[in-house]
Amino acid sequence: MAEAHPPAPPADWARIADEAVAALGRDAPVRCDLPGGGRLFLDRALPVLVVHRCADDAARRAICTEAHQLATSQPAYLLVGGGRAAHAGMQSLLRRLADALCARVGGLLLLELWTALDELEDDVDPFNRRPGFTLYTPAEGAPENAVEALCLALEGVEVGDLTAEVTRLVTPEPAPPGLPPLLGPDAPEEVRRLGLAVDAVFLNPVVDEFYPVLLRRIRDALAPALAEAAFAFTRHRTRLDPPSPDALGRRHLTEAAAAVDRGLAAAAASFDFLLQVTPVNAAAAWQAFKSLDGERAPELLYRPLTFAPDRLRRHLYGLPLDAVEDPLLAGLFRERRDEIVEQVRLILDRGTGHFLYGSLRLYGAPDDDLVALARALLDRHPRPDRRGEAFAGATVFSARAEDELAYYRERHPAFGAVVQVRDDITSGVMVSKGDLLVAQRLNTPERRVEALVAHEVGTHVVTYYNGAAQPLQLLRDGLADYEDLQEGLAVLAEYLVGGLSPSRLRTLAARVLAVQALADGASFVEVHRLLTRAHGFKPRSAFTVTVRVFRGGGLAKDMVYLRGLRDLLAFLGDGGALEPLYTGKIALRHAPAVATLQRRGLLHPPPLLPRHLHDPAVQDRLARIRGGLSVLDLSPHA
Repeated sequence: MAEAHPPAPPADWARIADEAVAALGRDAPVRCDLPGGGRLFLDRALPVLVVHRCADDAARRAICTEAHQLATSQPAYLLVGGGRAAHAGMQSLLRRLADALCARVGGLLLLELWTALDELEDDVDPFNRRPGFTLYTPAEGAPENAVEALCLALEGVEVGDLTAEVTRLVTPEPAPPGLPPLLGPDAPEEVRRLGLAVDAVFLNPVVDEFYPVLLRRIRDALAPALAEAAFAFTRHRTRLDPPSPDALGRRHLTEAAAAVDRGLAAAAASFDFLLQVTPVNAAAAWQAFKSLDGERAPELLYRPLTFAPDRLRRHLYGLPLDAVEDPLLAGLFRERRDEIVEQVRLILDRGTGHFLYGSLRLYGAPDDDLVALARALLDRHPRPDRRGEAFAGATVFSARAEDELAYYRERHPAFGAVVQVRDDITSGVMVSKGDLLVAQRLNTPERRVEALVAHEVGTHVVTYYNGAAQPLQLLRDGLADYEDLQEGLAVLAEYLVGGLSPSRLRTLAARVLAVQALADGASFVEVHRLLTRAHGFKPRSAFTVTVRVFRGGGLAKDMVYLRGLRDLLAFLGDGGALEPLYTGKIALRHAPAVATLQRRGLLHPPPLLPRHLHDPAVQDRLARIRGGLSVLDLSPHA
């Protein structure tokens, strides 16, 4: 016999209702635990409330509690865990909420979810089951627009390679088996009800196994379908007129989401991956390599670790990611956590054979089209004649960079970037934690100064501070796989200010071919010879490219400059918007997610745009790019 839950005192439910209604009146979010187990969450006053109840069956209670997450993806949900014992209190709470929401927005859709746990069949193949949904609509007063939108969206749900099966049934009162209807006959006239039974494909009745990852996938696939139903109901049955389903989404971070965001941002900021895998003895390594006539790879030395790896990984896996209810945020957080863990593993593998494999997992290997593009660029641009060229050192470049930083400080009070000239930086110029690090031995062509400023300050520094201005701290240090877009934007900036020279294109192409050779098993000496003998690079230039590619034990990152530029040009040529890409450090594939979060109000437009975008000549070049240009079209001799 199921264990009975004593009814909660009516005063408890009445107090919760009073506090919830008062919060809605202040446009404040509501989140509170309910008597008997359960939770009420309202992001704000919305016209759709998703409900998930547990029956009195003690044997199924644990699974039913897990299935609560089918509802928690929504911006307004009610979870009830007390079975029939909680019904009276829940009904009184619902009635108060219905009155308040109908008065505020003009209508309310109560959409109840449940899983048909008692209908599991032992003779059904548990590993080849289509996701299934049964929509229960009342005989009278069904919100047809919402029903049609929900059915259409559910028919497009896929889990694995299987497409959902959707059934619609008419019933007097939609409710789960064994439980009474949510509201009685005296419910407000503006309230409409729907029931949605979700097949329990996340359970295997043959061996009594539960598949939590499969349940999460069903939740993630179901969430946008519920959003479409909410949008249709809102447009046709309430006084609200949202421009899109996203406008009805969550605008507030829950405590768990904020904690994960802070934790991931702190983890990302606790170490600098590139600094940890960049050699500190590049100048000495070149002298040693040259003295041996390029016949032996140099020894590369690295900084001591600036963080405790085990402590950092314990911190990462201790973050309450499973408590993040928003599927979009949970996916972004999970990707970034796994990437940081991989970076830590890579740093620990510096100088070993394992480093290359981890690097290829992070960045991949060059695809055939990218390799062909790199070869085409090298064929088009033979080695340039650099005789008589003027060069700028660290002092000249730093002064120009400081002028650029001052421009952004005037426009954004939180902009705090500084220039640091350092003797432990050997790669010319780099950005770390929003600051510009300049090698003391910097020696760059004068004609490249503006391009370098646009690359480092106008892209990397600007997106760092734009990300820092967002409610999601993680955009400051980067979402997963952000490097391609960052470097693509940075190289595009070089072109827009007129500084993408043939020699620069040759360097980007050489990096791709060096990474390809590395992935194919070539040695340091073999890659250096490839660049000097097959492609005409001077020994010192070829050495710089080779060291960058072999740092740590084989870092595939350097191909992302050309790959990122290629993919960005295709994105812009297809009509993609440039300005939102500066919201923070994101990957190109995150552009739709960023747009969604901006429509929901969880992200803001970037406070800064690169200075050069205000130049009419730059806008002319951008217009040509939007007309459809390839990397080869950007080439000065195209």
